[in-house]
Amino acid sequence: MTEYQRSILAGAVIIAWISWCLWLYWRQRRVRAAAAGGAALVAYASQSGTAEALARQKIDDLKAEGYSGDEIRLLPLNQLTNEALLSTRRALFVVSTFGDGEPPDNGRAFARRYLNGARLPLDLSHLSYSVIALGDSAYTKFCAFGQAVYRGLAAMGAKPLQPLVRIDSGKPNTTSPGAGTADAVNYWQLADRQLLNPGSPGDPLYRIELRACGPSPAWRAGDVLTIRPRLARRVVEQWLARQGVDGANWITVAGHSRTLAAWLSERQLPDRICQPGQLLGGEFVDWPLLPEREYSVASRPEEGRLILLVRQRRGGLGSGWLTRYCPVGGFLAGCIRVNAHCHTLDHRRPILLIGAGSGLAGLRAQLAERARCPSPGRSWLIYGERSPEVDRHLASEIDGWLEAGTLSRCDRVFSRAGNGPRYVQHFLTANGEQVASFLSQGADVYVCGSSAGMGEAVHRALADLLGTQAVNRLLDEGRYRRDLY
Repeated sequence: MTEYQRSILAGAVIIAWISWCLWLYWRQRRVRAAAAGGAALVAYASQSGTAEALARQKIDDLKAEGYSGDEIRLLPLNQLTNEALLSTRRALFVVSTFGDGEPPDNGRAFARRYLNGARLPLDLSHLSYSVIALGDSAYTKFCAFGQAVYRGLAAMGAKPLQPLVRIDSGKPNTTSPGAGTADAVNYWQLADRQLLNPGSPGDPLYRIELRACGPSPAWRAGDVLTIRPRLARRVVEQWLARQGVDGANWITVAGHSRTLAAWLSERQLPDRICQPGQLLGGEFVDWPLLPEREYSVASRPEEGRLILLVRQRRGGLGSGWLTRYCPVGGFLAGCIRVNAHCHTLDHRRPILLIGAGSGLAGLRAQLAERARCPSPGRSWLIYGERSPEVDRHLASEIDGWLEAGTLSRCDRVFSRAGNGPRYVQHFLTANGEQVASFLSQGADVYVCGSSAGMGEAVHRALADLLGTQAVNRLLDEGRYRRDLY
């Protein structure tokens, strides 16, 4: 045997030995995973898609521990049954808190079954679990539903693997929507910006059109665009002037070069005076990023643009950036967050669309998607604004859908009209028989807009009209979907 042949043989033996060791390592990890409890469960309760996206991300962590894909079940909380809980030895719950400490809509049935005082008797002493709770510390009942899930499982005998993990969406340097829980970041050009309500007694409402830079991502009606806003140029310039530093200096961080002003526009700027040398040396990388902002998409991808309806708020970071400071033709980074909870699966079913203000965005997306259905079911739009003279947003589009049969009925409710119902919840009450009759025909309900004002009031009006149990059934069946913020 020649020296060359001996070298080839030795290499083959080494490769075979390494392959054998890797197989043994992989097999041992599978054995350890099985010994730890076999199949794993990842359950989520999510109103806007954030918790669901994080739950899907955590599946990769379980795979890294040795679980295979077919050993991991991913379920919304509402679909958990006694059998599912009793057949699982390890579970991860990723849950957000909605409204005033309430469960998201796809967690309400779980809360009624297992967390209320009359919960089903269940022995979960075999189950090891962990809970990741998402919330906003600006609210008094921060992560309240996550805490309820954590305590409720312990009360049924389950063993916590770790203390409750709380994620604060109001603090951008914690695990935030754009930091791994959303889809890939895309860059968008602000193609057009149109004021929809000049002369309105309310805050300005803008139609924003974004054009994808490169291949356009997919989305559906009900999905959300998450953006990281920037500070206005004058704010950064004034801050730099106080520091005595030129924002035109180019700074390289992690291989990326930008002007100092560009780096700072994404950060929360401190009130203190900074040392110029430290500032130019990249001290700012440790400063908190500006918090992300979320907006309901108002279009379907086939329209060629991603459309938003954004209410300009005084001092609003996201709304100010989109409606005032980002120039038309300028660029921004944004993530499409899939919000399957708000997807309409069958547009042949009748639907009642309810919204107010910028909530028209989610309703427009539903109608635009519905327009592509060859035989859409009946649809009824109830929309609230302030002035009948200047707040008839998207009137030509809505009239077109009425003429085409995509939209069967449209009722606009104006708080400054002086007669008739002032808000959409008042319209529901005043027209209760017609609303109940429409819903009795199997109609879905889709609500989009402010949670604290319109959303809660509409929910109470529906409960008064239909009864709490009937509304809960609509929620449990996925026929009552709420895109609220």
